Amino acid sequence: MSEKQHYRLVKKIKDDLFNVDDISTYNLYLQISHQLFRFCITDSEKNRCLHLEDYRISGITHPDQLIQQLEKLYDEHHLLKAGFWKSIRLAVKNVNFSLVPNSLFDKNFLREYVSINSPQSNTTEEGYYYYAQKSTDAVNIFSADKKIIDWFCKVYPSKNIRVVHYTSSLIEGVMMSANGAEQRQMFLQVEQNYLTIIVKHNKTLEFCNTFYFYTAEDFIYFVMFVFDQLQLSQEETEVVVWGEITHDSLAYNKLVKYIRNVSLGEKPSALKFGYTFDEIMDHNFFDLYSMHLCE
Repeated sequence: MSEKQHYRLVKKIKDDLFNVDDISTYNLYLQISHQLFRFCITDSEKNRCLHLEDYRISGITHPDQLIQQLEKLYDEHHLLKAGFWKSIRLAVKNVNFSLVPNSLFDKNFLREYVSINSPQSNTTEEGYYYYAQKSTDAVNIFSADKKIIDWFCKVYPSKNIRVVHYTSSLIEGVMMSANGAEQRQMFLQVEQNYLTIIVKHNKTLEFCNTFYFYTAEDFIYFVMFVFDQLQLSQEETEVVVWGEITHDSLAYNKLVKYIRNVSLGEKPSALKFGYTFDEIMDHNFFDLYSMHLCE
């Protein structure tokens, strides 16, 4: 008896320039969590985003269940099964990560670094990984379901998959944006009930953390908590928002009530987009697109 399908496609965009015969010059960027699976394809020569698909997954409580759903999705998706991409990058979306200065990093202590912020992640099913951020002097150490990572490696046996945390691509995208700003800036990424807050000053990363929120009141509480901790000005600090949020949402209305300078973010300037991507709001999928910056 076949496994019941627990995923659904919620968005698919394909550029007119996409050509399956050119896959060897394309990059495949994958994002995975227990709630979603996303991927986009970029042309490495033209720095152009050519294809995007966004899936929602439900009813997953264990890595084996997620693998069953991925196997079913891949069996029905001939494009994903292609193995001759120029490069493949896989981003893990969870809250188990720590950022440390490069000068203090020792790869023999990955578990210990993650345990600072996520003590519950110390299980035998977890693998530990790291990514040296390119745009700032920090190393992102994170844990992930080892079975999931191994599954992707088996799907693409001829490729060395670059595994990153989703905050790594988010940081790279943020650090590239508005570099000329003299004031400190705050950047928010909203994903379902998770809020990631990044604060930077010029080219210096000052803060990065992820919070779980249930209501708009929770949302604004965490934002104002960081404002207070870093002594940011509600009148002068620019706040840019990406992700699953809209102008008319309760969370956004709370933001503009307490903070003067709030705006929805734009697509990363590192990539070009054709007209087919106009149906996607500019502030959606920023961390997925920014995987293009994670070398």
